Amino acid sequence: MAEHMSEQEILKLLKKLDQESNQLHEEHQEAGYSGQNVEINDKIIDGFIKVEHGKIIVGNPSNGGRIPIINAKLPVRLYIDGQEAIGETKVSSASNIEWRIEEKPLFEITVSEDKLEAYLTINRTRRHAWILKEVATTLYAVLRAEEDPTIILETVYLQDVLSAVEKMNIKMNLDIAMIQAEILNPSFKPIKFAYGKAPVQGQHAQLNLFFSENIESIFNEVKGSIDYKNHMNIPSVKNGDVIARKTPLVEGTAGYDVYGNVLLPDPVNDIRIVAKQNVEITPEAIAIARKEGRPRITGNKIKYLDINTTYIVPGDVDLHTGNIVFAGDVVVYGDVTDNMIIESLGNIYISGSVFNSTLTATGSIAVQGNVIGSNLYSGYFGMLYNRLYNTSNQLIQYIEKMLVSTKMLLAEIGKKNKHIRYGQVLVLLIESKYNQMPEIVKEMLSVISSIQSLNKEAMQQLKYYLELSLHPAKIVEVMTAARLEDFLRILRETFMRIALSQEAHVQININQSQNSTLKSNGDILIRKEGVIQCDLYSAGNIIFFLDNSVCRGSKLEAGDTISAMYVGGITGVGTTLKAAKKVMIKKMFEGRVCIDRSCIDIFEPIEDKTFE
Repeated sequence: MAEHMSEQEILKLLKKLDQESNQLHEEHQEAGYSGQNVEINDKIIDGFIKVEHGKIIVGNPSNGGRIPIINAKLPVRLYIDGQEAIGETKVSSASNIEWRIEEKPLFEITVSEDKLEAYLTINRTRRHAWILKEVATTLYAVLRAEEDPTIILETVYLQDVLSAVEKMNIKMNLDIAMIQAEILNPSFKPIKFAYGKAPVQGQHAQLNLFFSENIESIFNEVKGSIDYKNHMNIPSVKNGDVIARKTPLVEGTAGYDVYGNVLLPDPVNDIRIVAKQNVEITPEAIAIARKEGRPRITGNKIKYLDINTTYIVPGDVDLHTGNIVFAGDVVVYGDVTDNMIIESLGNIYISGSVFNSTLTATGSIAVQGNVIGSNLYSGYFGMLYNRLYNTSNQLIQYIEKMLVSTKMLLAEIGKKNKHIRYGQVLVLLIESKYNQMPEIVKEMLSVISSIQSLNKEAMQQLKYYLELSLHPAKIVEVMTAARLEDFLRILRETFMRIALSQEAHVQININQSQNSTLKSNGDILIRKEGVIQCDLYSAGNIIFFLDNSVCRGSKLEAGDTISAMYVGGITGVGTTLKAAKKVMIKKMFEGRVCIDRSCIDIFEPIEDKTFE
């Protein structure tokens, strides 16, 4: 035999080996895969798979024989023709079969979510080569692999870990000795090897109040009757009382993460407090009352502290008293009769009932009796529905536009070398463009005439300009640009005085109500019988206190929670309860319940139900 085989001889030998491989088969014992090639008859031969010396060999079936199937057991991952094979997969001799080992890296470095701590986890100290276990010729093969301890591919050294740490840019408070100790004697658990410093958070400035902002109770009853003389349950202070103290803000200190980046503390907010006429603020930020009355706080970014004066009506509010507009609290020891208005830049307390009237308060409203056919607006809504607020706002807009229009018109007239009095231009604008302005002026004058004695002096200058604006001849005679600007200034001061009177923690506190509208940017509290055919809106909570309180034919909407007792009934008008967070019901006969934007219609009675 020649020392070297020719290519033709090698090809003949390969062909002979293929023929011998295709003739390998054994007798089939039963249906299904048996793990061996089976010759079903002289014509049908199954395919096969075998693993020898780390190589996967596949033989094709012939004459309709069964196709061989391959699978793999972790950590082996199988790839056939470039795609990962999951589960059992049919293969042929033409398939490109590859295998890989899925194993963790020798070590892992992780950083906490807040980036203040870095951890090293040693999974193993060495990585060995993997070899495939041999598989005898079979129709169904499962690939398994095992490590070869004689072949070391990789070993963990200190420098490997430090290089990875440097690559991740971790550099603060490194404990290299701990890293080395973990490599030499691994715990196989995460160990902290670097850390940062958390920022120290500051504290917001705080305003501590030494008075109640809410109506704790309404009027006390003595032996079954209301004690009209004693209304000291209204929060009250004396001259010299401390009403508030400001705790100054505390700035935080910066920290750093494991990468060396600076971590800033959250910004802290300061509180600016301003004393009005009846309050003194000391250098130590202590607010002291300088007048007897009800302390109150208004404003958002700037907190205004003041002492409210109380206007007391010993009997009913009726045609005899007239409408009441007052820059403070209003206490009525009787009823509010039909078609009356009370507008308060503070709280309103009614010991009797309210009939077909409107009550607006920039603070809270409390009614001891019944509320029938009326509108009650407190807090933000008390400001919004205040007639002085609305009319001054409308006039501000008109005058701002008139100032611009007058300036433009006079400039055009000047270009033609002609002259016209400033007042004449104003009259022309009022009659042509702003003909609704006189009606607003008349309404504002009507409100001013209702203002009680405390505010009349302050309104004299405003009243002068309002009356002037109703007489065209006087406008032509005395009005100038400077006077119109002054009119605008006074209107803005009036507008801001009302806007800044809005109190934050307000309530509408009633016993019962029918055919009425109640709006509050705080809570609405129903103490006794309940509400029938009413619209209630609260930016906070709507709470019914008595177990037998009813809510029929009404629409309730709360920015937080509604807690109701008996809902719906025989009125024939649907009842809707809508809340942003929660609706709690003792019993509901029919109606609709909404949480945020999700609603459900109730047709059958339900009991002790909470919707969230």
